[in-house]
Formats: sequence, C-alpha cells, structure tokens
Amino acid sequence: MESVATEVTGNVATSTVNYVLGYLKRKYGYVSNLKENWAKLEKEKGYLCDKEADVTNNLEKDEETMEETAECKTWLKEVKDMKAKLEELRKKDDNISRCFCGLCPFHSLLKLGKDVVTYTTEVTALCDRQQKINIMVKREKAPPIRVRMKHPKKIDDVPSLNDHVEKLLKWLKGDNFKRLRIWGLPGVGKTTIMKNLNNRVRETQQFDIVLFVDVSEAKSMGEEMREVMREEIQEQLVKRLQLGAQSDQIPDEISKNLVDQRYLLLLDGVYSEIDLNDIGIHDNHELGKVVFATRYRNVYRSSTDEEINITRLSENDGQNLFKKLLGDIEVDQPDSQPIVKGILRECGGMPQVIMIIANMLRDMLIDENYLASWRDVLCQLQVPSTDPMGEMEEVYKAFKTVYDRLNRDCQPCLRYWTIFPPDYEVHEDYMTECWKAEQFLARAETLGNARDRGQRIFYELEDKSLLEKGRKARHFKMPFFLQRMAVRIRDQEEEDSKFLVGEGGKILEGEELLEKWESAQRVSLIRQKFTLPQKLASDKTLTLLLQKNPNLTEIPESFFESMCNLRILDLCNTGIMSMPPSISNLKNLRLLYLNNCGHIVELPPNLQQLKSLEILDLRNTGILTLPKEIGQLTGLKCLRVSFKKNCSCSNGINGQPLLMIPCNVIASLSSLEELSIDVNYKNKIWNQIVDTVAGEVAKLKKLASLCFYFPELTCFEAFTEARNRNYMEQEDHGLRSFRIVVGNHNMDNFLGFDFFGYTTERHLRFATGGVIPNAFSNVLKQGYSLELLGHHSAKNLSVIGAANLEGLKACTIEECDEMESIIGGESGDIVTGALQKLHLINLPKLVSICEDLNESRSLNKITTLTLQGCPRLKRLFPQALVQLLCNLKDLQVKDCSKIEEIIEGGSIVEIGALPKLKNVVLCKLPRLFRICEDVSFEWLSLETMKIQNCPDLKHLPFSMENATRLRVIECTENWWSQLVWPDDSVQDRLKGLRSFT
Repeated sequence: MESVATEVTGNVATSTVNYVLGYLKRKYGYVSNLKENWAKLEKEKGYLCDKEADVTNNLEKDEETMEETAECKTWLKEVKDMKAKLEELRKKDDNISRCFCGLCPFHSLLKLGKDVVTYTTEVTALCDRQQKINIMVKREKAPPIRVRMKHPKKIDDVPSLNDHVEKLLKWLKGDNFKRLRIWGLPGVGKTTIMKNLNNRVRETQQFDIVLFVDVSEAKSMGEEMREVMREEIQEQLVKRLQLGAQSDQIPDEISKNLVDQRYLLLLDGVYSEIDLNDIGIHDNHELGKVVFATRYRNVYRSSTDEEINITRLSENDGQNLFKKLLGDIEVDQPDSQPIVKGILRECGGMPQVIMIIANMLRDMLIDENYLASWRDVLCQLQVPSTDPMGEMEEVYKAFKTVYDRLNRDCQPCLRYWTIFPPDYEVHEDYMTECWKAEQFLARAETLGNARDRGQRIFYELEDKSLLEKGRKARHFKMPFFLQRMAVRIRDQEEEDSKFLVGEGGKILEGEELLEKWESAQRVSLIRQKFTLPQKLASDKTLTLLLQKNPNLTEIPESFFESMCNLRILDLCNTGIMSMPPSISNLKNLRLLYLNNCGHIVELPPNLQQLKSLEILDLRNTGILTLPKEIGQLTGLKCLRVSFKKNCSCSNGINGQPLLMIPCNVIASLSSLEELSIDVNYKNKIWNQIVDTVAGEVAKLKKLASLCFYFPELTCFEAFTEARNRNYMEQEDHGLRSFRIVVGNHNMDNFLGFDFFGYTTERHLRFATGGVIPNAFSNVLKQGYSLELLGHHSAKNLSVIGAANLEGLKACTIEECDEMESIIGGESGDIVTGALQKLHLINLPKLVSICEDLNESRSLNKITTLTLQGCPRLKRLFPQALVQLLCNLKDLQVKDCSKIEEIIEGGSIVEIGALPKLKNVVLCKLPRLFRICEDVSFEWLSLETMKIQNCPDLKHLPFSMENATRLRVIECTENWWSQLVWPDDSVQDRLKGLRSFT
C-alpha cells in the first residue's frame, strides 16, 4: 500500500511540476516571443483594416438604395473599439520600452505579452466574422408625406378670397367635380387661394395625398413650351411620389402609383393646355381630382366641371387689407381718408398692388409731412401712361411709382432680375456677387462690404413687396407679373438690344442667335435650348449666364476669343467636360462659376491669365487637384472648392501622383477674403496635407470667411494659435462668418455645397471627445450655432463655459454619453443668452433639461426644442420651466422610451404659459400617458399636433374652449379609436380636426 501511495504521490508531484514548468514556459513565451507576436498582431490588424475599408466602400457605393444592417453596425463598432484598444496597447509598449533603459520588471512585460496574444485571437475572430455578416439591406423608402404644408398669406381679413377657398372645398366633396379651374389676372390672389386650399384640404380626410405643383411662368406659348411644362410637372410629381422610373416610363409609373389613391393635384401657374394623360393623370383615376390655376381665360376651359373667375377685391376687402398693412389710425384720420380712398380706387382691387403701395406709404409715416407725400403718390397713380398695358395698367403704375422712390443703388439691382427666368429663385449671396461684379454697389471694396450692402437692398425690396422669399433659405424670386413691369422699365431706361434673354423652350441657333448676341451686353440662356456659335465677333458682352443646361457638353475652342470685357461667366450645372483655350482671353472676368459640373476633372493651365478674377467656384466638380497656377490669381477674393468623397491615396491622373492642394497655392492668394474647402472626412489624402494647408490659411491676412474641416483637435489648435500669432498687431482678426468642423464623429457628410460667404453664418461643429481647448472657446465666442457631438465626459454645457454661450442662437448636442442635464453648473449663469433653437439627440443619461430650475431663465428665448433618443428622461417640463418658455413655437419629442409626462403632473400652470407654442410632435413614446394634467390650461397658439406610437396616451388635454386655434391632429385611426373622452361634445368638436396617417 505504501508503495502504491508513494507511486501516486510521485505521479502527482511529477504532474504538478510538469504543469508548473509548462505554465512558466508559456509565461516566459509571452515575453521571449513578444516581438514575433507583435508582428503577427500587426499583420492581423492590417487584414482587419482592409476588411473594414471594403465594408465602408461597399456602403458608400450603394448608399442611396441600400443601408447597413444592424449586425454590420455592430461589427464596425467592434472594429472601432478594437483599434482603440490596440492603440492603447501600443502606447503601453512604448512606455515600457522607455522604463529603466528598456530593463522593465518581468511582470509588466508578461502582462503586455499576454495581451498581445489575446488581442491577436480577437482580431482574427473579427476578421473571420466579417465573412458571415450581411452588410447591407435594401433601404426602405418612407411613404410620401400626405400633404406638404404651404406658407401663404393669411386671408382671414379678405373674405372674398376666403369664400373662393370654401367654394372649392365644397366642390371637391362632390362626386361630379373632378376638374376645377380658377383663373384671373396676375396679382389677384390665385396662388394665395391655391396654397390656402392645400392647407385646408389637409384638415379633412378626403384625400390620401395632395400634390402641389408650381408651374413656372413663361412668355412663349408654342409646342416647345407645352413640352417644357409637361416635363416640369412630371419632374415634380416623380420627386413628390419618390419614383425612380426612366424617362419613357414616367407616365406609366405615375399612373400606376395614383390609380387607386384618393389624390388631389393642384397645378398652379398653368400657362398652356397639355394632355394630362401624357403626364400620367388619367380619366380612369376614379378617386383623383385636379384643380388648375391659370391667368389665361381659355386654358382648360372646355375640360373642367366648374370654374371661378378671381376678380378684383371688393371695396370693403381692399380697405381691410390696406388697414392691416398700414394701420387703422393712419387710414381712418379725417385728413387721410380722401387720399386713401383715391389711392385704393387707383389700385383697382388688385391685392399685390395694394400691398406694394401700402408698404410704400407706411415707410413715409416717419416724416411728419407724410400726407403731402401721400398726395403726391395719388397724383402719380392718376397720371395716364403713355404706353398703356390694358388690364395690367394699375400694376404697372404702382410698380413704377414704387420704383421711382427706390434708393439709387436699388434700381439697377432690381432691373438685373429681368435677365433671369420668370419665378427663378436666386440665392441672396450669388446675386450680391453679380451686383458687385456689375459695379452696382459703389464703394463696396471688400466682399464683406458688398454682402452687407446686398442684405440691405434685399431687405428694402422684400419690404416693399417687390421680391418674395423662395422655397429654400436665403433664396428670393420676383413674381412673374412684377418682372414684366421691371422689363418694361428696363426697356425704357436702357436699350432693349443690350439684352438677350432666352424664352422658355425656344431653340436658339444660327444667324438668329448671332444677330441678337453680337449687340447684347447681358446674355441669359438659363435652362434653354441653344447651340453655341463657334466664335463671336463682339466684345460687348458683360454677363453670360448658361447655367442649368445639362445638354451643354462642349464649348467651341475659339468661343471666348472676342469676349475681352466679359465680367460674369456662369456654367454651373452644365455637362461641359473641359474649358477651351480661349478662356485666357477673358482679361476682365471677375466671376467664374463651375460648381456642379461633374464632368470637369481638370482646369486649363492658362487659367492663370485671368488676373481680374475675384470669385472662383469649383464645388462638386470632378477635379482631383487644384493646379498650382491658381496661386498666380493674386486678385482672387473668394475660392470655393470640393473634392470627390471617395478620393484615396491612389489619387492621380494617368498614373501620376497628385497633390490635392499643392504647397503655397493657398498662401499665394494674398487677397483671399473667403475660402471654402469641402472634403469628406474619409479622404485619406486630406488628413496627410491638412496641417500644411491650415498653416497657409492661417497666414491669409484678409480672410474673413472660412469653411474648413480639421480632422484632429491638435490641427485646429495649431491653426488658431498660428492665426493669433500672425495677426497679433491687428485689433480685429476674427472671422465674420465660418463653418468649422473639428473631428469626424458620426459625420456622414461634410458641410454641404451651399456655403457662400454668409454674413450671418457662424457655425462650429466640435466632434471629438477630448477636453475643449482655449482655441475652441475663442472661436465659439463669435459663434451663432454649435454642434457638440460625441463628447466623452461632459455632464452639462458648463464644459463649454458660460462666457462662450451667450451669443449662441442654435445648439445641437448629440451622442454625449455622460450628459445628465443641459443647463447646470457654470452654464446656469447664462441668463441673457440668445439661444433660440436647441436639439438634444441620443443622450443616454439625460434626466433633465435644467439641473436647477432657478437657472432655467437661460431658455426664455427658445423657439424650437427637439428631444430624440433620451431614454432616461421621464418628465419634460417642470412647472417653473413651463412658465419661462414664453417664446417656444415648435416642440418635438421622439424615441424617449421612459418619458411619462410632457408637463409635470401636479403643476399649477399660470395663465398665459407657453403662449406661442404652435406645433407639437410626439413620436415613439411608449410610456407617455399624459400631456398636461391641468385641463384648464390654455393652448393659446397651438395649431397642429402630431402623435405617433404613443400607446399609453389615452387622453387629449383639450376641452371645448382651451385650444381655439387647433386645426389638425395627425394620428393613426387605431389610436384615435382608443381615446377616452370627458364628454361627447369634446369628441365631436375634435373629430373634424383629425388627420389619419
């Protein structure tokens, strides 16, 4: 037994010793094989990075039709985390190597070696998993919005126009009315009626979708114009219905999409009769209806079931509109009454004319002798025209009266609108650049001076109702009939032969084009069909606008030879592939627009001869590199350029490597005032040269506007320090406008292509998780809007510093994982802040907007508040906060899984709280059970409320009296059917406001 026991003991001892030796061998192996293991890890990391790049490239390639899967997002995040771990591991290795001259304690090397082996296994596993994941799925299109709201002039004070809307609504409810028509002179209110009809239809449940198509006006009425109008209507319908059909299939696709839908098509501004079947609107669409608005008596007259002739306003309506614009006191005074009556009589009941004249008379009120000025206006309106315009005579006399009283520098600027197509929307800064190049803005030496002057002119023209705001921000247009008046004035003050303006759809070519062109100073062929002549024998042309012509693919080599006086050349949105050698003859060219010319891949070297060039726009072209010759354009004041987002290290032409921006090109542009370099954050070449380019930008002493991307915080700090150092002697070296991005957190695109030199744009996007440096603070103090993305440690806005926030008008905080409140700590001192828009997105720890409600005065100017993806937030507005949100107009709360109340229960809300709240959206709030407990709370301004995916919300906070302006409640039919009502009268009252989605 003893021998057996001894043998067993010996075996155990041997096994133990072998285990210990094996353990020690493995441990020693972690150290002795560290170099080889590091090499293996680096190799596997390389494979992983290549696979990550392949996945990212695939996602970019099909991003319009496909989107990444959830498992792909998870894999990419794991790769990102792994790369961060490996970076930390490399830092540890570097630190260990420096310890004790490389003689580090064994246990440190042991731990490092073990981590290297472990991470190698994990990296290999990540590489293998990539083969098994599904990268993309087909992107689901969101259904088209049922009704897109318009923003027309309100017609509550004009009963006659309101009556027309009511009549149309009544007809649309009838089964026998499928085609309706309204017609009348320009300026009598047809578009106002159509837009109000669009909004009113939304309040009913009659139509599944409402399609509003604004058809541009035109001067000619031939077959070409019918084709242009057909294409324009189809284009807008395809976009609205989110169709992807080829051109020859568009009518069938439109018809197929609408055949079973209850749709309403509103066609505004129809100027020619076309067959609706050619568009895809068929008579067999039993549930569809169409309303036409036209200024022509006979367009669609025979094919409509009913029509309304929009005539001039009644005397009473005209007076009411006049009083609304001018004020009751001034109009009703005994001394002014006879003058006002005479002026109204001359306005002829035309709403647009009344607006123009009333706005002009209002400006005269600052003079104590304004009645004399009013009498003078009446006298001018009563003088017969030497060249009457028939039914449009009142419009012309009113327009001419206002025009004659414009400031001198406004008049040529207004006439300049006549070279653009009717109802063409122009960006404010683009037009200002043209005005400056045409020398309309006297003594505006810098672009900043010009933009300030341009803003003042735009304000004056809009204030006098001569211009209207367009559909896009900072875009304006001149109504068609006012443009006709401006053309008449232009032809009286200048020679008509000096203008060649294309008339929609008419093909210009040959002798006809040459004859008109050779005597013209300003040529505008925007969106026209034409053939460029090989050469022009005229040096008179000052302005040449050829934009928005994709069929223009080539410019003849000698085309520009005689155009030595050309100042403005706009080729944007054309299909041209290169610039001809004769461009070097444009010695006086000041503006050159090549933006959105995607087929241009390089610029001619002789571009350097354009010594007068002030603005060069190369955004969204195919250009891969700026030629070094651009550095010789020493008079250049503005450069805007962007590079293709898939640009990589293999960048080059004909196998030759290229520098995206060669050294000293930017530094040589000593006159540069505005610079925009638009680069995708995945562009590897930019990351290699950005320090050099930023250093050159910092030396530009006249720079006042900058659009720039700094991939790293250190690069931004270096730029700011260099700029401060270079301009220490200058009192004011701050930027007047900027869009600056620091870091690339969650940035699918850069700054966009719409950045001009906005006088009011001061936007900073801080997208790194590091400590915010002083350099950031110095820029932010000048900023109007801030995006704080992906900050790792910020618990509230005190991380920014109260002194830096006082000028902010807009703030977006997104994916800041530690953010618990917005106002609190140091940021609570901001009691005079200008903040108007606040967007809080994906903040997992946010529990309140204000940490201390006594500090919530910082939010008293907020007009827009958005909360999305805040899973810990339970109550939105405590009582004290409700009282202070006196300017809030728009509220959106989405995807907040724990929110239970909007206004905290038990709150005694004072009368007049939330007085301006107009629109409320509540979406994906599974635990929301109450909006407001106090049923006596008055919703003074509330107009629309949208509720989706809020299953526990069973009560609406409305009674018979407390929401008199409420017009629409958007919701699902199923949710509405489960609501609990205090009594039947409230249900009956709100029933007419519901709009099912």
